[in-house]
Amino acid sequence: MNKPIEGGVMPAFITPFDENGKIIDSGVKELIEYHLESGLDAFYVGGSTGEAMIMTPEDRMHIAEISVKYVAGRAPVIVHVGTPDTETAVKLAKHAKKIGADGISSVPPYYYKMSKEYIKEFYRAIAEAAELPFLIYNIPQLTGVSISSAFMIEMMEIPNIIGLKFTDTNLEEFRKIKAYENGRIKAFIGYDAMLLCALMMGGDGGIGSFYNIMPRAFSRVYDSFKEGNYEEAKETQWKIDKYIAIIKKYLSPANQPAIKVILKEMGFNSGTTRGPILPLKDDVSQAMLGELRKEGFFEFVRE
Repeated sequence: MNKPIEGGVMPAFITPFDENGKIIDSGVKELIEYHLESGLDAFYVGGSTGEAMIMTPEDRMHIAEISVKYVAGRAPVIVHVGTPDTETAVKLAKHAKKIGADGISSVPPYYYKMSKEYIKEFYRAIAEAAELPFLIYNIPQLTGVSISSAFMIEMMEIPNIIGLKFTDTNLEEFRKIKAYENGRIKAFIGYDAMLLCALMMGGDGGIGSFYNIMPRAFSRVYDSFKEGNYEEAKETQWKIDKYIAIIKKYLSPANQPAIKVILKEMGFNSGTTRGPILPLKDDVSQAMLGELRKEGFFEFVRE
């Protein structure tokens, strides 16, 4: 039985690769256990942070399968199935349903410029294939497509679409999305430094890259906010934002290399990246880790 997708915080889950580009299953398992123990509410698998757009469909199905297997019904698993073409996206959506995923998500079709009509039919095909709760993935800085509040409201006509991952900084559009029919659209912020801001705007939670390395902190922001302890939520968010700012100084510009270096320092088998994303150079890694140690990051993530 599928677990409902409610509010909460979830990692945009990384994909650990070995030096030959093979997924490290044991690394996936240990990270899932860590995130569940740390209070995260669900998993978003195979998205941008997971390097899905540079993986084969077979590898994407594999990371989806083992994630569902290792989570074992303890939390919802949302599988990102977006691709530039409809056929592959539909294939991945059907696979997500087959393996028992709790929901799917997808970026709009990218590379070719698409009209709203084309985008809507792309989403309709995926939704019909999966028959699962569906979060649209709005990340205009990578896809070149911005899902406006008006277009999002229009797409709620498609069965199974329940909301979106909103990786944008335009909180006015975010507010308009949440204001529709008294909060009918589930909206998860994808900018990690803005989780508390989005919650104040009525957001349902967050999905992000840095949740991989600071799961307890993001859980604390969400839980404190829901409990009405706004000062603690603010203080924790500000600490998160300080560390994000440090890490961003060492991005390459992708965030996966830095996150994997930090996870390795924390004792996890996070592997490396897949080309064309390059791992951080040793001197850059050591500089980043040194600054994080100096600023108390590793104590913070254990709190």
